[in-house]
Amino acid sequence: MPLFKKIVVPVDGSQPSDNAVALAIRIARDQEAKLVFVHVCEAAKIAAMVASPAVGVDPSYAIDAEREAGEEALTRAGASAQAGGVRWESLLEDGGSVDSIVAIAKSQGADLIVIGSHGRGGIARAILGSVAEGVLRHSDIPVLVTHPHTA
Repeated sequence: MPLFKKIVVPVDGSQPSDNAVALAIRIARDQEAKLVFVHVCEAAKIAAMVASPAVGVDPSYAIDAEREAGEEALTRAGASAQAGGVRWESLLEDGGSVDSIVAIAKSQGADLIVIGSHGRGGIARAILGSVAEGVLRHSDIPVLVTHPHTA
């Protein structure tokens, strides 16, 4: 009897994200599970960064670019899942990454989240935050974190 039926995999197009996708595909194939690839566009954060008086840029261009990058990451993840013979779907969401990922996992009835970590520490983590760490802290289901150079 499979342990996992539905696995949420946040994607952002980075190498750690690609590693998480590869591992999730192997798990899904073994467990006959469905993958739900998720990309969260943090439109409010992007708008706050680029619309500041110091930068003075229309945030809609940056938000559109982020959504396009998200769509590309979701398309690549889906192509990998299809090539691996795994059922999948994808979601592009607006909101805060951690809250959105945890909420999607809950609403989808997922039993696992597989997420890549960039492996940042110290000041970089303090400044940039850690989505993987936030998901670990707030998820009610198991979270499998892949390291930047392994999967």
